[in-house]
Amino acid sequence: MLTTTFLIFVAYLWGAIPSAYMAGRFLKGIDIRTYGSGNVGASNVIEHIGLMKGFFLGIFDSVGKGTLVIIVAKLLDQSVPIQITVGLVTVAGHNWSPFIRFTGGRGIATLTGVMLGFLMWREMLFAAVMIGIIGKVLMRDTALMVLVTLILFPVLELLLGQIQFTYMFVAATVIIIAKRLLANWEIPDQGYPILSVVVNRILWDRDVPRGVGWTSRKPD
Repeated sequence: MLTTTFLIFVAYLWGAIPSAYMAGRFLKGIDIRTYGSGNVGASNVIEHIGLMKGFFLGIFDSVGKGTLVIIVAKLLDQSVPIQITVGLVTVAGHNWSPFIRFTGGRGIATLTGVMLGFLMWREMLFAAVMIGIIGKVLMRDTALMVLVTLILFPVLELLLGQIQFTYMFVAATVIIIAKRLLANWEIPDQGYPILSVVVNRILWDRDVPRGVGWTSRKPD
């Protein structure tokens, strides 16, 4: 019991390492939270610091965080529900890091790493088709397709007979939608009705309507 509690606690702190924030500070002297989407993650780093730096940061946030904690939990002979819990708290740590006043990323890369730790090849292929092909190539709307994919994951797990992972994806979806709604505790954009901002945050992970500049924003 003590080992399990300690593992969950360490997983949260490990996920909470603010890698994108540190990259912004050390590589460019900026607070990445004040640029673009404000997301403390690889996509914002790519936009404002550089492609390769963002790419390697994404590898760390996914494999270094999500996959690693699942491997450690397996090596410690933890049950599948505990492994799932460890993965989820790692995502939560990434999203709400105590090291940067409970701000953070959106958790997608870290959740992908958790899926890799569980060797969820079918789910990852499904996500690649939904987000990469349909979302990015055909619709040019990855944010919406990320949400759709998250909602469909529990359905997919039910069809595959994976009840425990059904619960995992329900919880992961709640965590990521909550993060979209709360953003990084920013006050909703005053130029738009609050209901519009809420809908935009849930569907497109932004305060402003599509077509209005968002990811390229810089501090005033």
